[in-house]
Amino acid sequence: MKVTQYKALGLSFGTLVDRERGILEGLRPLAVQSESNTSDAQLLSTYRQVAQALASTATQVSATAFHGQLYQRVAQQLQIIPGWDESVAFSSSSSQWPIFEDAPGALQYLSKFYRLILIAPPQGVDVLALARRLPVEFDAIIEPGSDDWHSSLETELQRLGLERSELLPVRSTESDDPWIERVDFPVCTLRRGHNQPWNHSPQAMDGKRCEYASLADLAHAHQKALHA
Repeated sequence: MKVTQYKALGLSFGTLVDRERGILEGLRPLAVQSESNTSDAQLLSTYRQVAQALASTATQVSATAFHGQLYQRVAQQLQIIPGWDESVAFSSSSSQWPIFEDAPGALQYLSKFYRLILIAPPQGVDVLALARRLPVEFDAIIEPGSDDWHSSLETELQRLGLERSELLPVRSTESDDPWIERVDFPVCTLRRGHNQPWNHSPQAMDGKRCEYASLADLAHAHQKALHA
């Protein structure tokens, strides 16, 4: 495959926002108070379990209310009485989770060649607040509120005059990434791990595999493909 053969990118939230760092920074006060040694991996796992449980309820709440409830439940699981200030801070933190440094510049470049579609996480994030922090305007924002979010995507693609085959999904390695189970057509993966230099790995140099260390590397691959 060549990245230049597509007309749109379906970017999952985790390719732009360091959600895991934002979550951990918000939950570490609980981990410090906990009598058990709670690792970062355990904190992230607990966050996802509680978030999934909250999202499964019929009540629709704001991102702030969602994360306020989530903080209280995580504290209960760790057998901690949460501090009010920390709870309030975490409830409003999702709109300020850190954006990956390469994302703004890469998006500006990619927006010249692709329609940009943002695939939001399944619950509890103010996606519009994120969009306001980025230097491009997304052509569509899809919020996976159910297993049938692909129908919303199809509707938006039709509105943009695009076929599904013209969309390249770009996913993160987060375990609840919306694209994680898609295997029926090419999916591009950003592996933002710090343990190995993906931008110099065989995977990143092989355009057929579409695996990169960052969105900037994907933009660089597009540049190379244009002049190949």
